[in-house]
Amino acid sequence: MTDTGKSAEYLKITEAADKLGVSYRTVYRWIKSGDLPASKVGGLYLIHVNDFQEHLNRRRTTSVKETMRSDPPTLKCASCLRLLKSDSQIAGLCVADGCEELICKLCWQEGERFCAQHTPGRDEKWAQAVQNLQTGEYTILVKGSTARLQEVNFLNRIEDRVTRVDTFTHPITQEALTISDWDEHIERGDDRAELMQLLGKVVLDAETTARVPLNAYLRWQIPPYKRQKGAPVEVLAQVLSRMAVMLGDGFDTQALNEDDLTAELLKISQEAEDNKVTRIVVLASPTGWDESARNVIRADSLGKAFSHRSVLFYLFDLQSGELIYNPHDERLSGYAELFAPLLPSEELEEVITAIKKELLIHDSLTSKQAEETLKFPSTILRNGFEALAEENGFALVELPENEIAIMRT
Repeated sequence: MTDTGKSAEYLKITEAADKLGVSYRTVYRWIKSGDLPASKVGGLYLIHVNDFQEHLNRRRTTSVKETMRSDPPTLKCASCLRLLKSDSQIAGLCVADGCEELICKLCWQEGERFCAQHTPGRDEKWAQAVQNLQTGEYTILVKGSTARLQEVNFLNRIEDRVTRVDTFTHPITQEALTISDWDEHIERGDDRAELMQLLGKVVLDAETTARVPLNAYLRWQIPPYKRQKGAPVEVLAQVLSRMAVMLGDGFDTQALNEDDLTAELLKISQEAEDNKVTRIVVLASPTGWDESARNVIRADSLGKAFSHRSVLFYLFDLQSGELIYNPHDERLSGYAELFAPLLPSEELEEVITAIKKELLIHDSLTSKQAEETLKFPSTILRNGFEALAEENGFALVELPENEIAIMRT
């Protein structure tokens, strides 16, 4: 059997997703749950066409049976309205007083605690989330507009770091690659198409894109030299958020987990193989990465970490300012400086930039407002206020209870 024939017997996650009309994350969840059998080869999942067809037939049969059923189902999520197969899919009940409607595990993991009828408004949700943060029920609370600002700031920082590099070593062949002009090779993008689908719109206004993270990315595609032995190199920096949650609630309280990360790793690895490129990748999250996600990259309890010959992976936690990677992979340590955390002077510069952007919208900004809006420690924000006051066009004002404000003059 030829390689072409063999490859035709299997589908990649992205190919299966296209045929089913769903996202690759959905296919990945089916594989993880055992609903869709798949083999893992070289860090990638491959689905046999027979298993794919059986899964498709089951979905069609289930759909027909549910359509023909005369009696209503006994189990149903009152938040997403999804039919539930068993009690094992139930995570809890609606937390509204006196309500006993069921909430499924998927909705619960997304932070949903109310049924559709009792879902509070955006302002109520935010007030409750702040209270939960203060009582310790939440350890993370990131507003959509803050995540968007962090997204822009992080990519600006990476662009500044990368474009200062003149020469670096090819990760596979160790050839010296010289880049005369990074701007010639840059590509900017985001997932605003997904945002428009979530909103049911065909146009977006600036106000919307300012209050929701767009999962934006920067990618530099370095063309090969005539005598270069290795594959072309790409440097990819992307910020990931749960866009649907940020859009629906206006904030998120959950760090990204192993499932969020693994789906992205598989997608990026498949693209590298399909395009025959070597990639250096950093994935950042405004809500941070939980321990399960960190272990995928760093190494789990058995000492195993996700690895791919053609892709070097790093995580950046925008909550803690940490760069996370596998310390046992010698290839990774050399490129870490491209994505390393900010130096104190760089962090102050980033804070000043963020404050200036707020002052483009408002005439003044108090330190309390800055702490609520901008995701920086209070100490560095105060330093930013004081440094900005030394520039022309800005003045610092002392307020009661040790609070200060910066205003345009």
